[in-house]
Amino acid sequence: MTSPVDVRVRYPLSPVQRGILHGDLDEADPAAHLEQVRLVIRGRLRVPEFQQAWHRVIGRHEVLRTGFDRPGGGEAVQVVTAEVPAPEWHVDDLRTIRACQRRRGLAEFLATDRRRRFTLDAPPLVRFALLRVSETEHLLVWTTHHLVVDGWSLPILLGEVLAEYRAALDGRDAALPVPAPLREHLDRSASADLAEAEAFWRSELSGRPVPGPLPCGTPSWQGDPADAFDEYSLELTTEDTHLLGETVEEQRISLNTAIQGCWARLLAARAGVDDIVIGSTVTGRAASPAVESLVGPLGTTVPVRVRIRPDQPVGVWLRGLQARRALARPYEHVPPALIRSWAGPPVDGPLFDTVLDFETYPMDNDLFSGTPDSSTLSVRFDGRWSASYRPLTLLVVPGERIGLHARYDLRRLAPETVEALLADLAILLSLVATDPDRPVSALRPPDDGPAPID
Repeated sequence: MTSPVDVRVRYPLSPVQRGILHGDLDEADPAAHLEQVRLVIRGRLRVPEFQQAWHRVIGRHEVLRTGFDRPGGGEAVQVVTAEVPAPEWHVDDLRTIRACQRRRGLAEFLATDRRRRFTLDAPPLVRFALLRVSETEHLLVWTTHHLVVDGWSLPILLGEVLAEYRAALDGRDAALPVPAPLREHLDRSASADLAEAEAFWRSELSGRPVPGPLPCGTPSWQGDPADAFDEYSLELTTEDTHLLGETVEEQRISLNTAIQGCWARLLAARAGVDDIVIGSTVTGRAASPAVESLVGPLGTTVPVRVRIRPDQPVGVWLRGLQARRALARPYEHVPPALIRSWAGPPVDGPLFDTVLDFETYPMDNDLFSGTPDSSTLSVRFDGRWSASYRPLTLLVVPGERIGLHARYDLRRLAPETVEALLADLAILLSLVATDPDRPVSALRPPDDGPAPID
């Protein structure tokens, strides 16, 4: 351990961490497993108090005081320190810079930030940039590592920071509850019997199809691998969002199920198949309601097998998909490498090429919608970047207008291909919203690809 910070305790990695840290601590790709979140903060922000609130919250959670070591070159462990230095902050004032120059400069800053690797044995594995763009608006760039937090953890931490910030302004203690210890959950998970999980995943994935080719267009990327991932976003209309919400409630399905089914149907139609496997990001917190408040790297990605039933009404088909997903829920905590080993032939290649990441924040959606809190601040989600070895990850953000945010590999997919996929997905969601009784065979995008096998 090279860090001079006092060591408090060492313990083994979680299954998710082992999957991330399968190589050396000095990772080849500095952007691998990086999470970069952008938040717009509106209001008269008192920067010193805001920074101190973050420092206090980092000190509350063992996982944020954690570094990683491989003693004697052996098995990697996580090392929790008694205290941790304040996180790195880059603070800049952009008010005098023209908007076009600001956008270009921000893009360059974000790309440079993604190229900076964390020193994994020196916590905290988090850094911030606070960029002032007007008298009452800041952009917060929050960069962290998947070894210590997942997407579910981010709003929990942000909620605590806002509570600490408000308390500091009022001159009082925030009186936040003591965080649940992550290690107890990891110990329980490590002792779980995997026999039932193995039986389920073997049955679910037996005879699965090979991932069909994505409609790739003509990728031409030849730049730095750290910059090979791009983003494209599209929002449903307010009317379609509202109508889809009413329809899923009437059909007794979740919004996640509707989007998952439409995404699978779209890819299957493009590939001309009737059986497809996609990836789905899950929280890893289904075991107990008490786990929902945990901060740590529990989220993972599981395969979802979707069989297209052309003669079924869309609503019936989606309810069947939801029921099947419910059966999988007790076994979602299993490390992806184990699921892959149980999947059977073909043994080469991935189980899926795309991942659907449905954002369900464990707190009031006002936190990310820009609704002012009692300190007159509002926080709005402005984007989230993370690298992936999958060609495409679709991030879905619920709200007044459902947001579809694609992160994709420019070496594998052309921008126009991704734009077309999201536009077609919006069409399919509109079809579900307007008529869930139509047959699945009619749930298809404009006929500009291979004919589906119906």
